[in-house]
Amino acid sequence: MAFGAEHFEYQNPPEADHLWVETILFPIVIPEANLYTLIYTNVRPSLGVMWNQVMVCGSLTDTRAELLHYNENPHLPAPASFTRIDSPIGLSIDSVDAPRKFRIDYVADDGTEIHVDWVNLMDPFDIHDPQHSPQAGTAADIHADLEPGARKVIGHGDATGRATGTMIVRGREYVVDSIERMDRSWGPRDPMKAGKPNHIVSATFGEDLAFHMICPWNPEAANPDAFQLSHGYVMDNGEVYGLTDELEMISTHLGMVCTGIDMTVTDVRGRKFRLQATPNVGAPWIAAPTAMVHNAMMRWTYAGRDGYGVVMSTRHLSELNRNFGRFQADTRGLVSV
Repeated sequence: MAFGAEHFEYQNPPEADHLWVETILFPIVIPEANLYTLIYTNVRPSLGVMWNQVMVCGSLTDTRAELLHYNENPHLPAPASFTRIDSPIGLSIDSVDAPRKFRIDYVADDGTEIHVDWVNLMDPFDIHDPQHSPQAGTAADIHADLEPGARKVIGHGDATGRATGTMIVRGREYVVDSIERMDRSWGPRDPMKAGKPNHIVSATFGEDLAFHMICPWNPEAANPDAFQLSHGYVMDNGEVYGLTDELEMISTHLGMVCTGIDMTVTDVRGRKFRLQATPNVGAPWIAAPTAMVHNAMMRWTYAGRDGYGVVMSTRHLSELNRNFGRFQADTRGLVSV
């Protein structure tokens, strides 16, 4: 399916119930200033409610207490049109010329401001289209409650784009001119099932080279067998090539924080890319009640080139409860010093 402007409007069918969601996500990064901002919108149109989150991170931390800015409200009125989101928290997202051009403005009570134009450098990559992703129809969509091969009106598209504009944080004004990956999705999503273990990976080396990978994760398996590659692409000199399921990947963690990645991916041309990353700034993100996520803007290297890109490392709360839940009398527990 080719993503068009119509896919940035509500997609819920008449039979959609309270589990149906419509989402759009933008990361705004300023690598030279060590700043990473997440802007997330989740609408349940059948309920008429919207959930907005804006977080600004300027350090590597395992607690939201150290964020520079955080604003969240899960009980907001849904916009009449998904192409023009105006939120009471001070956020507006305008699909100026979807699927390529968007305008984002945000003014918060504490003085935080974001004013950027987002221009996609490619058409959205449809993970359900075999002409885009070689694994379409066989690999699971971790963003929706749907088994591989099942037929249902769902969608998920990713696109690498450039953000330009300004941002004000703690009284300091910054120029934004960076490249990252946005996404648009819709479909049934039970909030108590959200957060399937995975790494969602972006790595940018310039307009000529950028990567995006969705990597399901088995946290109980040892490296290098803990990860698969379900969907992804490389944007190489203006052309987009899907990534195969051939993957070599090691990811190390300290608690929930991803401390390093070494991965080799292969595109449909048979070309291999070895990418390595260490964390720069990042913080926890509660993407759903059961989705325990640590988001980090990483420093990436590839073939002597330096880059940056956000990694979303996700665990599911039920899995953590199963492994670490305990009664008061239990002696086993997490150790901190």
